[in-house]
Amino acid sequence: MSLTLTDLAPLRDIRKTDEGYDVNTLVTPHGGIYGAYLMFQQVLIAELAAPGKKVISLQTAFANGGVSGQPCQVTVETLQSGRSFAFLSLTFRQGDVVVTRAEVMLTIDEADFLRHDNPWTTIPISNEWPSIHPGIFPGSAVRWPDSNPQELAALYSCDQSIDDSTSRALTALVTEPAVMAALMNFHEMPPAQAGRVAGNVLTQNVTLLRPVDLESGVLVRSRARYAGAGRVHGEGNLEDQSGALIGTFTTTGVLRGPRS
Repeated sequence: MSLTLTDLAPLRDIRKTDEGYDVNTLVTPHGGIYGAYLMFQQVLIAELAAPGKKVISLQTAFANGGVSGQPCQVTVETLQSGRSFAFLSLTFRQGDVVVTRAEVMLTIDEADFLRHDNPWTTIPISNEWPSIHPGIFPGSAVRWPDSNPQELAALYSCDQSIDDSTSRALTALVTEPAVMAALMNFHEMPPAQAGRVAGNVLTQNVTLLRPVDLESGVLVRSRARYAGAGRVHGEGNLEDQSGALIGTFTTTGVLRGPRS
């Protein structure tokens, strides 16, 4: 069954502490914390810590897998906070272990001085696209039928109204597995082993340029650019149904065969 926003409610329970925030994590099959869930929380926490501003850039390093189902303690360091921009560093810990760290830039909208767009070639979206399982995204997904080893595209949407901050958080969430999916859908992957899966994202960078309307849907286009030597790297675009650029992302991770 697909997830709903109610399933993600524990992740939205963000509790203020003297040092920062405490957050929950959800139990996962492999025992580690899903990086996508951490990115979801990073957006929400950053916008709580810098009220009135919204995340434009999120640069995340997944240093350790952590223990899923156990809470994290989050410290927030404010590097700069001005009228139009803020820069924060968020560190998620479980005890003495740093699970992840994110460098976050937030901003406000201002009047255009210059407007310029240079998107990829537009993919016309059709009601005939086949449905796919949306994974950990709380909604539905359909896939571009011409997806191929060079590019995978899927439209993710929610059937309920979502506030702006949660929309940005969910958009960050859905980018995290996208490059790995572009590989795994077209290549045979080694089976998971106890405590280990074949592919893990190590760094994820997301830039959110325009508002996200998840009721209409966000098109996630991912291109795996390289896989070899135990590593994988790729990039992607986020677009609305008209093809307008909403954001971009890059992924670097590890991709390994079974232990010998």
